[in-house]
Amino acid sequence: MSCAAVVSALVTGLTLASTQPVIVATDAPFPVYTYVDDAGIITGYERDLMDQVCARAALTCTWVDTTFDKLIPGVISGEFDVAIGGVAVTPERRKVVDFTTSYRTSDDTEWFIGRPGAPPPATAMTAVQAGTVHDQFLRKAGNRHISFSTEAEVLAALANGQADLAFGPFEGRTDIEAVIADKGYEYLYSASIPDEGVAMVVCKGSDLLETLNSTLAAMRTDGTLDLLETRWFN
Repeated sequence: MSCAAVVSALVTGLTLASTQPVIVATDAPFPVYTYVDDAGIITGYERDLMDQVCARAALTCTWVDTTFDKLIPGVISGEFDVAIGGVAVTPERRKVVDFTTSYRTSDDTEWFIGRPGAPPPATAMTAVQAGTVHDQFLRKAGNRHISFSTEAEVLAALANGQADLAFGPFEGRTDIEAVIADKGYEYLYSASIPDEGVAMVVCKGSDLLETLNSTLAAMRTDGTLDLLETRWFN
């Protein structure tokens, strides 16, 4: 179901089938929100969350693993119906897409990592993942940076000296603790990036928004969201 088709259905007053197919896109290498397990299956907190939503709302959901910088553009173009993957809600993003109600809060403090003695962000060359709030922060600040499609490329650029710093959601990530320790990186500089929490992304005017929000509300009321939070983050 393309974004254009959804808007057209709204304009003409059509009601989509209750078992409508939904393409869910994510950037899977982002534990514990979403990641690919040893069996090659997308799993994680948001996989469990979305599977619950799909079952309760009678949606036939198909998952697509892509890079973060393609999530919002893919929703806008109609390639994906829903984007999910630790996506922070920001005023800039609200201008181009709609968000569900937030189902998780996020820490405003983000970190630049690098080797001891690396120059500060104002003068350093910083590696960052494209399409993220971190990328947007560097652009707005006018800091020198290189954007990459994946976090692995960001960390590789720091390792090979292409960048002095890497900027991203690194704190508390058990999946990259070993890399940070092995390379001797430190959490050198912090920055505050306020947001409105983490939510699902849909295209402007999508009829899915009401369905997703009502389902999330029910999951909040019956304690399912709390159970998922406890399972994955505590």
